[in-house]
Amino acid sequence: MMTLGEKKSALAALGQSLTDFNDEYWTEQIELAMAHNRWFNKENIIFALEGVRDYMLDSFKLEQWLASYDLEAKIGGKKIGLILAGNLPLVGFHDILSCFVTDHIAHIKLSEKDSVLIKALFSKLITINPNAQAYFEFVERLNNMDGVIATGSNNSARYFETYFAKQPHIIRKHRNSIGVLHVEDNRETILKLGKDIFIHFGLGCRNVSKLLIPRNFPLDMIMEGLHEFNFVNLHDKYKNNFDYNIAVNMLNRIKYLNNGSVMLCEDASLASRIATLNYEFYDDEADLESKILPFSDQIQCVVSSKPLAFVQTILPGFAQTPELWDYADNIDTIHFLNQI
Repeated sequence: MMTLGEKKSALAALGQSLTDFNDEYWTEQIELAMAHNRWFNKENIIFALEGVRDYMLDSFKLEQWLASYDLEAKIGGKKIGLILAGNLPLVGFHDILSCFVTDHIAHIKLSEKDSVLIKALFSKLITINPNAQAYFEFVERLNNMDGVIATGSNNSARYFETYFAKQPHIIRKHRNSIGVLHVEDNRETILKLGKDIFIHFGLGCRNVSKLLIPRNFPLDMIMEGLHEFNFVNLHDKYKNNFDYNIAVNMLNRIKYLNNGSVMLCEDASLASRIATLNYEFYDDEADLESKILPFSDQIQCVVSSKPLAFVQTILPGFAQTPELWDYADNIDTIHFLNQI
């Protein structure tokens, strides 16, 4: 087995090894991942790999993350079932990392949509330290687990909650993220916010699916800024959804703005269809609060160039690069695993 220090050293070394994604190994792995999931493209896969390297495997960040937990005194060795989502590349890596540093054995049920990249990183890790292999097992079914962390849709979450009712568990449902614009925001803010909207084609819980806009804010500034991301329509699956949702809006006589990369629809719903961005106007901060707080359990993150007194926010451009301590659904995974 490995000490916590050995684990941190191996993880930092793994991060330091992720420098050339055009070498033979990563070229092959990226092509395989794209073949398994046509929503994955090279740019988004490399973005995810760089995020893991810079935000999850940095030695300083690892030390900062784990410093507030008493991990040395804890006895691990429990079997933890992980059911990973596959909507984004490497979206389940943080759960695996959390099991590893808490000294548990991760029994990993990969999504068919993202079955390549996690194994590719795992292979690199055991090359650095072969003892790491004892902490991971890839499985098709979870049997007799001591704890479970499962991520999926709202429908699958209901099944997970029933099936794993007798085990300690974290069950994550689908969430959406909101972007808040302010009167003083400009085109530069829109461009940064565009990353949070379009990276991974808007398929993640941390992707902004709805904008809250000050009344009388110029919508043409938003549409002109987001037009810079028109390249998303070069992707066939995104383009097919774009064309389909235009037809749906036309048939249903839904008013929308179209800039060739996204449709902007005035709609109070948090969730928006692919290639569609909902928006709603607000009058003041009290009105803004009334449009956010009642839906806290459905919101993954709030993106805003200014702090808001009533909710934690993320600066535009950083929604898809969470820190190690930015836990999904605000549930502290390390604390959960330490209690098992």
